[in-house]
Amino acid sequence: MLLQANTIVDHTIFISEWVRDHYVENGYDSKKDNTVILNGCNRNWYYPNVEKSVDSNNIKLITHHWSDNFMKGFDVYNFLDRFVEVNPHFSFTYMGRYNSQYEPKNTKIIPPTYGMEIGNVLRDHDVYITAARYEACGMHHIEAARCGLPVVYHRDGGGVPEMCRKHGVGFYNIETFGNALKEVLSRYSEIRANIDYEFLSMDRSCTEYEN
Repeated sequence: MLLQANTIVDHTIFISEWVRDHYVENGYDSKKDNTVILNGCNRNWYYPNVEKSVDSNNIKLITHHWSDNFMKGFDVYNFLDRFVEVNPHFSFTYMGRYNSQYEPKNTKIIPPTYGMEIGNVLRDHDVYITAARYEACGMHHIEAARCGLPVVYHRDGGGVPEMCRKHGVGFYNIETFGNALKEVLSRYSEIRANIDYEFLSMDRSCTEYEN
């Protein structure tokens, strides 16, 4: 239906290069007028702590998803639940709806919340984890980075890597997750300094739509 609609529209906006390329592979005419506009989030809710350092004895990892779909990365989050049990200087928080296929024992679960409260929880953590696959663009990793958290992201995250390459480190699977996390921690200040807060804001995104 979307491909048919795009035969008559004047212009198409895609929310990531990954989505655009996906449609091109499935028949969208890339010669037609189109633009990629990446998402941004509310600067009043999502902003960084002015100063932030990591306590090596208490490294706080977090992710948040409102959907409990397996593709959000629950294989990795279930691995993290076991990981923090044997690595007590780490903790892992999951904010949102947890997949009922798993029963986490060592993960702190926070129910879905809204607005400023999400930002408050994110700012209280050190590193953001997203194991989502094939996201069109997503908001979770944008909100986290705008709160000052470097991101460890799945390289098959669809549009997610486009937003995270400068302020995060990617991994391919559970076996390579540990190295990505170590790199983020070893380069923490450098990676955090690479976060482009203005680009991640809703102001930039809305201005691009208006233009």
